[in-house]
Amino acid sequence: MAGGIVAGQLSGTANAQTQEKEKMMNQQAYKKTYKPLVLWLLFFLAASTLMPMGINRIMQEHLKITWGAGAEVKMILMFMVLAIDGLMWMIYAGEYVYWINGGPSFEEAKAAGSEKRKAYAEAHLKVFLKMTLLCCIYLAISLLFRFPMGIDIVAITAAVVGAAIKTMPIRFD
Repeated sequence: MAGGIVAGQLSGTANAQTQEKEKMMNQQAYKKTYKPLVLWLLFFLAASTLMPMGINRIMQEHLKITWGAGAEVKMILMFMVLAIDGLMWMIYAGEYVYWINGGPSFEEAKAAGSEKRKAYAEAHLKVFLKMTLLCCIYLAISLLFRFPMGIDIVAITAAVVGAAIKTMPIRFD
């Protein structure tokens, strides 16, 4: 019986040492970089205008589908919302939580470990994914009832700002 207790203690100690070793390796591999953010910004600037206009042109010329005035603006707004989701997913996947305004510094994020970084990024991602769902529903209704472009811009901007405000209480500590 005493041998079982000692074996259990040794097993627990070995498990704790393994977890500590994994944490140390994780912290060493976590590097500060802004390259993915710069690439996202370049993609966002190019694609947020060119992609929706190209899609609308293809729809009109090749498929003979006309969405009416302001359809390009609606597509640009939707693309921008999806691009924000893409950025939040990139922060989650790469654990770049130090990119988040009001978030931890790189040193704090590195010291905290992967689980804490993932949880923090996931909390932000969930808020923005819900906002995207609402924007999709709104834009579908807007297309159906042909809401004015100005209302679309105000509604989508309010949704993005609202999501950003909703993430403010999320704390890293």
